[in-house]
Amino acid sequence: MLRCELRPARFRLGENLIEVATASSPAAVRRSDRVCLTLLLEASGRDAEGHEFAEPARTMLISRHGGVIVVHRALAAGQQVHLRRTLETEAHRAGMVRVIRNVGSQNGAQMYSVECVDPQADLWGVEFPALEGSQEFVARMLLECTFCRSREVVYLNEFELGGFEKNRGTARHCKVCDVPTIWTQAPHEVAKIDPVKFAASVHAESGSASAASLTDAERRHSLRLQTRLTACVRLAGSDDELAVCEEISAEGLCFRSKRRFEEQSRIDIAVPYADATANIFVPARVVRVEPTASAGLFRHGVEFLKVSAQSGS
Repeated sequence: MLRCELRPARFRLGENLIEVATASSPAAVRRSDRVCLTLLLEASGRDAEGHEFAEPARTMLISRHGGVIVVHRALAAGQQVHLRRTLETEAHRAGMVRVIRNVGSQNGAQMYSVECVDPQADLWGVEFPALEGSQEFVARMLLECTFCRSREVVYLNEFELGGFEKNRGTARHCKVCDVPTIWTQAPHEVAKIDPVKFAASVHAESGSASAASLTDAERRHSLRLQTRLTACVRLAGSDDELAVCEEISAEGLCFRSKRRFEEQSRIDIAVPYADATANIFVPARVVRVEPTASAGLFRHGVEFLKVSAQSGS
């Protein structure tokens, strides 16, 4: 069970600002990356008052063992709800989840942290790698095979991220196709019907993949990639801030933004970031702030915080 302090963070959904609890401890313990991704669902069961229901829902955040769902129902901690994917190609994915807690609300909809009752259930259709060794990579993204649509959280080193920035995709071996294919960032699922309650696009969170040898890991620590990737900076209790990532390595990065973040601020940052695709935010700390020659802009030096790969969703 994840045990860490929770604090509110704000997310923008279209014109709406919502607030949800996020882990604030730098030593947050987790079992997998957490991906901000919209997946369309049907939720069914009994609500907190014992009334049966079956209605549309969606994810806001997913991890290997659970996530955060949005539903127009009052649910109680500990109760179980059945979730089924509604996208035609994913309709075979279904399973029971257990409600952990209410983490916020938006426009009358409630957001709940949930965990899969069956830890072997593949409800999301995403392959999550082990967190061990992930600190040796500079970026993490949810990528999708353009041929078979398989999805994996992938970790990229400096060279791979530079290639992705240039080509907006990367070539890698697909386990399903059993051949090298082109992989791009996975998009959010969008309802095809008129969006009464659930068709707002989600402002998001992103990555993963193979281990490197010790010599490669040592070499990466001295490498820094010059880039112009879009980043998104998240600070508890305030709006998300879009920024430009100028430099990145396995240890940290440098970004430029209109907003000034104070030194020692604990933030979450996604690089690369794209509004219409899944994003993965990682914990970091601002260690240096300086104004730039451009009026109103600030350059920030950031170090990544290590996340313990133990229990937690």
